[in-house]
Amino acid sequence: MLKSSRGRQEESSVERVESSHCKAMSSFWWGLLISCLGCGVLPGARAQFPRVCMTVDSLVSKECCPPLGVDLANVCGSQDGRGQCTEVQADTRPWSGPYHLRNQDDRERWPRKFFIRTCNCTGNFAGYNCGDCKFGWTGPNCDGKKPLVIRKNIHSLTPQEREQFLGALDLAKNTTHPDYVITTQHWLGLLGPNRTEPQIANCSIYDFFVWLHYYSVRDTLLGPGRPYKATDFSHQGPAFVTWHRYHLLWLERDLQRLTGNESFALPYWNFATGRNECDVCTDQLLGAARQDDPTLISQNSRFSSWQIVCDSLDDYNRRVTLCNGTYEGLLRRNQVGRNGERLPSLKDIQDCLSLQNFDNPPFFQNASFSFRNALEGFDKADGTLDSQVMSLHNLVHSFLNGTSALPHSAANDPIFVVLHSFTDAIFDEWMKRFNPSTDAWPQELAPIGHNRMYNMVPFFPSVTNEEFFLTADQLGYRYAVDLPAEETPSWTMNLSVVMGILGALVGLFLLLAFLQYRRLRKEYTPLMETRLDNKRYTEEA
Repeated sequence: MLKSSRGRQEESSVERVESSHCKAMSSFWWGLLISCLGCGVLPGARAQFPRVCMTVDSLVSKECCPPLGVDLANVCGSQDGRGQCTEVQADTRPWSGPYHLRNQDDRERWPRKFFIRTCNCTGNFAGYNCGDCKFGWTGPNCDGKKPLVIRKNIHSLTPQEREQFLGALDLAKNTTHPDYVITTQHWLGLLGPNRTEPQIANCSIYDFFVWLHYYSVRDTLLGPGRPYKATDFSHQGPAFVTWHRYHLLWLERDLQRLTGNESFALPYWNFATGRNECDVCTDQLLGAARQDDPTLISQNSRFSSWQIVCDSLDDYNRRVTLCNGTYEGLLRRNQVGRNGERLPSLKDIQDCLSLQNFDNPPFFQNASFSFRNALEGFDKADGTLDSQVMSLHNLVHSFLNGTSALPHSAANDPIFVVLHSFTDAIFDEWMKRFNPSTDAWPQELAPIGHNRMYNMVPFFPSVTNEEFFLTADQLGYRYAVDLPAEETPSWTMNLSVVMGILGALVGLFLLLAFLQYRRLRKEYTPLMETRLDNKRYTEEA
């Protein structure tokens, strides 16, 4: 492991390098890519960085501005007016929370530890070379609104829709991605011991999805056996909702391309049943438990053979390395270890949706009366904060147990997709009800990664939290869901009843006292004999 002082010197020296366009790939890497295409083993995983930029030249210059198409001069589609190669903007506002180090983690000021110049796309163009459209847009010029894709309840899918979804997941698990690779080493060791060989690896489309989640929650690597465990760029703060929204959108787009169906949509699992059983854990859906070993998936399910990645966090920390996509065992759910837990109820969702504040200081897992924190599950709508208390999202992960119980490995379980789709549906419902301004999101002093303008880690090209603080229909999709109308939470109703009774008693006492006073001091006219007039209250002397 290189010392951080050397890392700072290297970063400082390469940040002085500026170039007006992206350097062409070396002939070796072009040859490798063409040979992979020819043999049908195109490596990849839509993951951290585009393969075309993972060359020694690009990593040393810290510039990722690939050409669009075969013309090497068409950098970022500039000749078509789609984008330009510009300096990456990264949030510099102060953060709060337990992470207090500086220049020790490659996710700080993301992605500038790796690239300081990338494609900045104009209008509705998007992608690492501006060759895509933003979510919700389509057409050669990305100027047409794409018909909204509809995310449905997984239990309401037709047999054909269900098979397409499950089949797409399985295909994604066994198909490599044409554009992206993952890094297997810390930023200081990314070029290898001789600084001539980028430390990258390939994994499947679905394993990429897992790797992204792992990378956002992994520990900071300070040295062998010296992890700093106070970092999480996708949980325990405001970015929880936008990070997972973008995460799902990327997977959904990958599956649309994989299946050739632009209207393909991820379903959701309405987990608010209040029951102690998982109604999507069946062989017709996401896999029942095996009879001989209930922690494994039934052999009648296609998911019984799914191997997991990015599970050995302690081992990566000891070796000061990153998950490289190697399979580490079978997918597990531990029903036996649920300790009588029940899934959230409809009332839990009603109470969560009644909270008007998106988030509250300190914008962490101890924020009270925070919609985000209640949805994530560290808080309850009544402000209950207890390390033993879990609700909504967190409770479901705990209920599933096994692979789903730990953030770095949870995305391995395909239930993660439908669980987070429903979590996003609750977020979308809240957005539609309260229509918050962007000011509802803190600009600073949220945990690292969670400020409004922070680039979400490890998505590339960079995208801020603010860009996805929108209703779903502005991003090209909607939910076929009827979440309950806003109701006053039961704890609020009980409090209101008690206060109402006390207020009525106090009012009655004061009225009796006043009447007695009038009776004793003045000529008192009983209420039945009073006459109303047209004089307003405000006109009384």
